[in-house]
Amino acid sequence: MDTQHLQIDVPGIMSDPEWIALESLDEQTEHFIFDDFMLISLKERGLVEPQDGRWRVTAHGQRALTERAA
Repeated sequence: MDTQHLQIDVPGIMSDPEWIALESLDEQTEHFIFDDFMLISLKERGLVEPQDGRWRVTAHGQRALTERAA
């Protein structure tokens, strides 16, 4: 089973793969293990946005990371 497709279509709730992907982007990892589908999914949810050829975590994405870590 492909774990990166285990996503949850509920606003405000992230699956583990989504959270890991978002956290990886926040840490500006050099080895992002997810495919474009994950980036597009996070973008559609307002958690990330492209900027200067890279993906960055939005303010909404930062809140989601903080809330999930708590």
